[in-house]
Amino acid sequence: MTVTSASSKNGPQVLNFSLKEGYMRTDVDTKNGAAGMIIDFKNQQMIILMAQRQMYMIQPFNQGAIQQAAAAHQSQSDPGAVHTKPDLQETGVKETILGYECTKYTATSDRGTTEIWVTDQLGTFGGFPHGGGRPGASSQGMEQWEMALKGRNFFPLRIVTTKGGSVTTRMEVTSIEKESLPDSAFAPPAGWQKFDIGAMMGGAFPGGFPGARPSSDGNH
Repeated sequence: MTVTSASSKNGPQVLNFSLKEGYMRTDVDTKNGAAGMIIDFKNQQMIILMAQRQMYMIQPFNQGAIQQAAAAHQSQSDPGAVHTKPDLQETGVKETILGYECTKYTATSDRGTTEIWVTDQLGTFGGFPHGGGRPGASSQGMEQWEMALKGRNFFPLRIVTTKGGSVTTRMEVTSIEKESLPDSAFAPPAGWQKFDIGAMMGGAFPGGFPGARPSSDGNH
């Protein structure tokens, strides 16, 4: 998937998604190094990979906490804004993208209008690295259209967000390859150390966990 954001100073970013029944893995290279996240739907957890330190962290799913954190972050970044719950609507418009039939949905909120072209033939989209949001966003920077897709058997092949008549973000899958993936591709590499989340929450890493990417967008 290629991601282009009007607010990014780093240009387009390329993400690689690996999908297997019960799992999804996302890998991205940034100027700060490699970042990765494994969604383990079978065990209801996500595994955050910190390649720079050869460490990983396991975090159980807690959808309610994620939504509350996202709402709190939005209120802090723009105290005067009234953030609305995304309204996901099916348009009935269909298009074939890379050989997969997609249906167009729209999600409208105070952040703008997002067109989401999704297919039900590629499994469930688990969000972007570090809890969702645009690449480079903080773990609390989950986009509202991502919240709207949660729990649905959809994978987006094209996402276009506009506000005030201008495109703010465009994300589009550029290629799909079918191949056999071993279970080891959805687990931390052998020899990596498990990161103690209790130490992080206790203040051992006040700036965030090692390897986390800083926000590239001052609004999120």
